[in-house]
Amino acid sequence: MKSKRTVLIISCLIGLISASGYMSRIQSIRDEITDLTEMAPALTASRTVHAGERLQPDTLTAVMVPRKSLSRRALTPDDLELVSNRRTLNTIPAGDTVLWTDLPEGPRLKNPSERIPPGYRAIALPADEIHTMVHFLSPGDKVDVLASSFSESAGGLITDTVAEGILILGVGLHLDSWDRSDEESDYPLSVTLLAEPAIAARILKASQVGEVHFLVRGRDILSEILGKETTILETDERKTR
Repeated sequence: MKSKRTVLIISCLIGLISASGYMSRIQSIRDEITDLTEMAPALTASRTVHAGERLQPDTLTAVMVPRKSLSRRALTPDDLELVSNRRTLNTIPAGDTVLWTDLPEGPRLKNPSERIPPGYRAIALPADEIHTMVHFLSPGDKVDVLASSFSESAGGLITDTVAEGILILGVGLHLDSWDRSDEESDYPLSVTLLAEPAIAARILKASQVGEVHFLVRGRDILSEILGKETTILETDERKTR
């Protein structure tokens, strides 16, 4: 009797194990099917977008793609406003999903303050042609900040270097390169600098005591531009000989 009861218990256990394995397999297959059929929105190139070209609403198309095959770096329709008018780093073939790695800025920044690295502060100064050279600047440029004030003890105007190599974070409302043809409708009223807290406080104090001027540093591209101009001049000289 005991042996029959033991056999029955063992049979029940085997049945339960088999059923559990079967249900696990069914669930696994169901999950695979769900992953394949679950769709998510993404932005794709409506035509081939060449490297350096600006993204526009008519060059992007919102489509639904399988979530399992969608890269975590893919742009979504919610990102359209954020990436509009930004240049691409790579050529994006028609129909391909547009990725954040296709843009110089990389990952999405929802808020301008996300551009401020830990340990740094942003400070804005009024923009004008003389002091800040506003129409000569673009975000990403670097400047030296000089302060001029009148000193009775020194017997006249004195100029001191307040900070060197300070990064331009924004020009007016522009945190990326801006088209100067739009300057009349969107005149940059400020220049935003990125600096360490102590330097930011020093710049602010200098702007309140006297006048602040920017000395703009050249980018590496300047040597390329000068090189091309030199080549053009040499070519013109050959033609005149």
